[in-house]
Amino acid sequence: MVDESKDVSRFRLDPKDFPRRIDVEVPEEVLAYLQRISDRTGRSVSEIAAAMVVQGAELFDPEQFD
Repeated sequence: MVDESKDVSRFRLDPKDFPRRIDVEVPEEVLAYLQRISDRTGRSVSEIAAAMVVQGAELFDPEQFD
């Protein structure tokens, strides 16, 4: 029997569950646009860019590249 109060493995983080990082270079105009959205919404530029990538991925048709 394992004493759960001393079982530290339940606090270990699995790196496979961490968000993945993608570095993207964008023109200054795009960065300025993202900054305006950030100023208006209070969300970070990174959060906004990530949401845009997710939204685009949901609309993406991989068959267009076949």
